[in-house]
Amino acid sequence: MASLDDATVTLIKRKTKMKSSEITNWFNELKTRCPNGKLTKRDMVKCYKDLSTCDMDKVEHVVSAIYQAFDTDNNGKVDFKEFVIGFLLTTKGSMEEKLDYTFQLYDIDKDGYIDQSEIDVMAKYVYRMLGGNGTEFGSIELLKHFISSCHCNEQGLITKENFIRALSKNELLCQLLSPFT
Repeated sequence: MASLDDATVTLIKRKTKMKSSEITNWFNELKTRCPNGKLTKRDMVKCYKDLSTCDMDKVEHVVSAIYQAFDTDNNGKVDFKEFVIGFLLTTKGSMEEKLDYTFQLYDIDKDGYIDQSEIDVMAKYVYRMLGGNGTEFGSIELLKHFISSCHCNEQGLITKENFIRALSKNELLCQLLSPFT
């Protein structure tokens, strides 16, 4: 059975401004919902629907990426600790923390950059969030604007810092590209 250690509680308190008792209560609720200590993608969607005020239409379309981003030890499973930290930072964290998680969603190969193939995936997510099926090219203009505002490095890659800076300056892009803001 999973448990929250003091270091995790301290981290969550610092990043979310929640009280220890709130974190413990929240964690215990998760243990009740998923007693084996591991969350499937379906469990994660249900938790977001039940416990969050995030836009569910957006979260539904990116749950695979969310699942991958929360699996910080890359073992193919999201345990309670990973979920609690990820969920609380994406729902209660600062705008920068939410955008940091969004960057992790799009940085599929986890190399610290968003490249052209990852931008293509981003375009499909955005288009699905807007109601398309992910195969149309309706989001190209939006992404061209996004890419130009990100100031790609000399290799044409978007760094996390430039990603966060660009989205922080453009509310519409932030709302479209991040399911957490």
